[in-house]
Amino acid sequence: MKGLKAMITRRTVAICPAYDEVHQSVVHDFSGRKAFSEKSSMDILDESCMAYRSTYDGRIKAVRHAFDYLRKTPLMICPQQYIYAIPTKAPTDYDCIWLFCQHIESTSTREGKTYVHFTNGEQLEINCSESVITKQRERAAITMTHFSTIPTISSMNRSETGLHLPGFHSPHHNLDELGPQL
Repeated sequence: MKGLKAMITRRTVAICPAYDEVHQSVVHDFSGRKAFSEKSSMDILDESCMAYRSTYDGRIKAVRHAFDYLRKTPLMICPQQYIYAIPTKAPTDYDCIWLFCQHIESTSTREGKTYVHFTNGEQLEINCSESVITKQRERAAITMTHFSTIPTISSMNRSETGLHLPGFHSPHHNLDELGPQL
């Protein structure tokens, strides 16, 4: 893949900003590990989208084309593997935390602070209200449902795809169907 390595996988639970003088972001893994990176969250997300055959901008544009989510748009990094992320703030805001939907179990508010509880038992304080994160989760669920219903070529009957590569014949192709074209 030309050196592109997806830092984001199905095991990623969150990407947070790093507040030290060396790193820009921290990637939280399902196992509880934290990978510090000198790359920004946006760079990590874009490189991961490219590893999964698109770009950050392309994925956001596709979701916005389907829905009117012009702010804090859910990001479909890899729809085939159901890797979707939701931002807590505007993605251009350094303080934006990206949460990966499949790992969120619940949210709570204590003493004026909002927490996300992950399926691995860990929790993370986030920088938005519980109502914002609930709305973001709803948007992501709608996005996941919408994009999971688009058939892939491999799931379609070959005759439905309309794909034809001149000079290539399938052993299952009936040449009589071509009639006078031969």
